[in-house]
Amino acid sequence: MYALEQIKEYLKPAGWMIATNLKKEIKLVAEQVMDDEIVEGAAVFTRGLTGFKQYLGVITSKRILTTDKQKNFIAFDLDGINKFTINKKLTTFEVNFDYKDEVVQINIIDDDIGKMLLDNLKEKLGIFPTESNDTEARQIVRVMKAIKMNIDILNGKEQLKQNGSSYKLAQTKPGTVDISVDYHEGETFKLVKWERVENVQKSASSIVGWTVIGSKFGNAGAIAGAMGANIGKDKSVATLFLKRENGEKVPLVIKCDKKDLEKLSLLIVAEEEETTQAAPPSTTSSIPTDELIKLKELMDAGILTQEEFDAKKKQLLGI
Repeated sequence: MYALEQIKEYLKPAGWMIATNLKKEIKLVAEQVMDDEIVEGAAVFTRGLTGFKQYLGVITSKRILTTDKQKNFIAFDLDGINKFTINKKLTTFEVNFDYKDEVVQINIIDDDIGKMLLDNLKEKLGIFPTESNDTEARQIVRVMKAIKMNIDILNGKEQLKQNGSSYKLAQTKPGTVDISVDYHEGETFKLVKWERVENVQKSASSIVGWTVIGSKFGNAGAIAGAMGANIGKDKSVATLFLKRENGEKVPLVIKCDKKDLEKLSLLIVAEEEETTQAAPPSTTSSIPTDELIKLKELMDAGILTQEEFDAKKKQLLGI
């Protein structure tokens, strides 16, 4: 069960004893994670004045999942949470909110995974508390709601700084996205554009076109091969055109279904349009040799047809 493994992975920093003590709750909560939900954090909650009674808290892309005092499963839809406040206590964060005419209080242990879950929760609710003392409820301000999704990368993994098997995309600010690998901190990229791929050859040409202006991404044949091998009847493919702060271009080819495409459509690209600087005129030749060679490679690899090659060649030569 994928959700079970995700929850256990998030709880690892808390130690094996926590995972052992909460074994039944982990299994119970994992079984309730829906197919269209993404597990985005897990932490230890506490009950009682002494805080010795510990239980499980999980946040997904849609809900807070936990158990009641009788260890029965309960869930809170994020869209139904109102009047959210946080009080910092000595060893916990006291979180209060209204949910369906009920006042709910949860106490999250103040450790690394607790802080991560709380930050994720605030981000998903679009809530950023102002500074206050430990006993005052913090003021909240509604901002842009984050867009988060798991992504299945078909090509381009080697360009990311971390290695792993699970990839997530998040947008909390217009024009940028964060890509995280497994449970490492995400890297921020400028989102130049994204394109849905209806035609494998066309997409490969587009990516290689980006390679011409500086991106290290491999050859067109390998890209087309990766797409052809992975795309299914009910799947589509999209290309994310990303850019690091140092200007390095990072195109990622991802597999996506209908729900993924809906989330991609909500992403806000950078206002600044991607432009390509014109190359200075050559002192020895005006013929764009490099571009013609790459076009020939595309045609030889079966990415471009003879007609497409001839048309592009005429365009480059100004015929």
